[in-house]
Amino acid sequence: MLLEIDEQSEQTIYQQLIDQIIVGIAKGELVPIESLPSIRQLADEIGVNMMTVSKAYNKLKQSGYIVTDRRNGTKIAAKLPAKIGRAHV
Repeated sequence: MLLEIDEQSEQTIYQQLIDQIIVGIAKGELVPIESLPSIRQLADEIGVNMMTVSKAYNKLKQSGYIVTDRRNGTKIAAKLPAKIGRAHV
C-alpha cells in the first residue's frame, strides 16, 4: 500500500497516515497480521519526522487497528474493531 502525504492539507500528517491505513484495511489492501514498516522506515520512505509516524501508530494501536511486538514489529491486528472508521481514532 502506498501512503501519500498532502503537505498542503489542513489535516495533520499523522491524521493523514491514520486515515490512509484505516482505509487500506477497509478496502482489504491491508489484511490482519500483515506487517507494516517500522516507524523509522516509514518516516524515511515518506519523508516525515519519526515522531509523526510514532504518534499515528500509537493512536492506531490504542484504537485496536495495529499491534506492536518488539520481536515481530508492527502488524495489522488479527481482530479488528467491529466498526472500521475514523470514529475509533
